[in-house]
Amino acid sequence: MGPAKEGSNPREYLIAGGFAGIVSRTFIAPIERVKILYQISKAPAAGGRTGYLRYIPQIYKTEGVLAFWKGNTAAVIRVVPYMSITFLSYEEYKVVFRAFGFQKDVVNVGSGMLAGMTAVCLTYPLDLVRARLAKQDLGVKSKKYNNMFDALVKIPWEQGRATGDGKMRIGALYRGLMATVIGEAPYAGLKFGCYEAMKRGLSEYWNIEEAELSPLIRVSCGALSGLMAVNVVYPFDVVRRRMQTHDGHQGLYKTPFHAIATIVREEGFKNGLYRGLTLNYIKTIPNVAIYMSLYDMAKNWLIRRTAAENERQRESKEKSERQRESKEKSERQRESKEKS
Repeated sequence: MGPAKEGSNPREYLIAGGFAGIVSRTFIAPIERVKILYQISKAPAAGGRTGYLRYIPQIYKTEGVLAFWKGNTAAVIRVVPYMSITFLSYEEYKVVFRAFGFQKDVVNVGSGMLAGMTAVCLTYPLDLVRARLAKQDLGVKSKKYNNMFDALVKIPWEQGRATGDGKMRIGALYRGLMATVIGEAPYAGLKFGCYEAMKRGLSEYWNIEEAELSPLIRVSCGALSGLMAVNVVYPFDVVRRRMQTHDGHQGLYKTPFHAIATIVREEGFKNGLYRGLTLNYIKTIPNVAIYMSLYDMAKNWLIRRTAAENERQRESKEKSERQRESKEKSERQRESKEKS
């Protein structure tokens, strides 16, 4: 995603990815809270009040302004490793794909898919906990968890008590993982693939280097890539949230595809499967735009900074070496004169 040599700067990829994730996640946290509450609620019967806008005054009146960022601490704690792993994996997978001689678009899409799956599998419990925390209060559930760490401990024990053996069930922290992976793979692949293709196309159209693209162009490319990707995989996001926030011993659905069929049958295609899509547009456009473009710029800045620091160290070492050689030469000349 830049002019630097790829696969050679893991520290920069990790830092840039984590930084981009923190900024973007905090920015869209209020939208995400409303979206989760709307997604996990079923479509009301005829005549019932519909729409996600009803949650905004409801949250404000019952919990206050800061409640719009409820669960954001867990989200940020999750997003740092998630984004860092995503972008690091993406850069490293690209090196592997290129070694096999794949075409650019295949490299970007394939690397994006694998990177998304890798990050999801490694950070999924934090995502589940964030959804549970966002669901708390507001009349949806009484408060059960004090914070993210409290939820990480309580959820497995709750599942154990529900099964009757009282044992900790770590698998409870991975409820909905399959739906998430199935949705994340194409989403991440399309997102990265479209972003890179748009940047490459615009740089070729304007006959400039990709590194010369302005921040506004990068933000625009990120927004469009996220918008295109989310249309394809949104139903799996609805399924994921419902499975994550279900508290019962038995799973809410047998499989992600059973979930999709059930939701369509009971609630309809638009009001069920694509419930909250408009709100997701409002969230996705700024979110992807911020973290894709910010990662790009932060990564390139960090790599240039590291390169400059390495160059200064190299010059300093060479200078010290020249000074040492000059001193040794002077000493040899002095000793030669003393002998003569």
